[in-house]
Amino acid sequence: MFVIAHRGGGDLFPENTLKAFMGAEKIGCNAIECDVHLSKDGSLIVNHDADLNRVAGINKKISEMNLQEILAIKLKSGDKIPTLEDVYNSISIPLIVELKDVNTVKAMIKLLSDRPDIIKRTIVISFYHEILLEIKKYIPALETGALLAGFPVDPVTVAKSCKSNILSLYFEGINKDYVDLCHKGGINVSVWTPNSEEEIINCINAGVDSIGTDRPDLVMKLSNKESK
Repeated sequence: MFVIAHRGGGDLFPENTLKAFMGAEKIGCNAIECDVHLSKDGSLIVNHDADLNRVAGINKKISEMNLQEILAIKLKSGDKIPTLEDVYNSISIPLIVELKDVNTVKAMIKLLSDRPDIIKRTIVISFYHEILLEIKKYIPALETGALLAGFPVDPVTVAKSCKSNILSLYFEGINKDYVDLCHKGGINVSVWTPNSEEEIINCINAGVDSIGTDRPDLVMKLSNKESK
């Protein structure tokens, strides 16, 4: 089982922080997932929400702030807000980057063009499938994944329409028949945020290729148990 630390493992560490990303790598996760927004001056900032209210008590959008303002902020956890480059420089395992806004694509293309060394350990995912199509024009070797909240009748066509080989699906409702359908079309299936033992075991039994979770420690434990 390919284990992805969702937001760095949000139930184990402060989400989307360098502490989380390095901690997740240390406990043996296969990859890290993080969320990216664009600052006012064009920097890729790692944070899930569009604003900083929940994590820092600041009711202001990332898009309204420049990089220096953001770097001066301390989160409620006491950590600083990292840039995407900070994350790449802090870990060596693959990074799954969720682009949260269509405005992030140009900056992401520039980063990957300037840093070809990170392309092989990057998977870009998004609910905005046109972003995935756009980024593949410039970085054809990049692996991408189409995020979906539901289960389309023809998932293979959905993935291939944006030149992705991964579907990233919400875990509730996943079953082996649907995973097999994707696999027959050459599409890998990742699920996001099963965090309880029952939820994780259901996903493992469905035959998914990877699990993004806030409890990567539990996924590693259960996947090892189920494989015995």
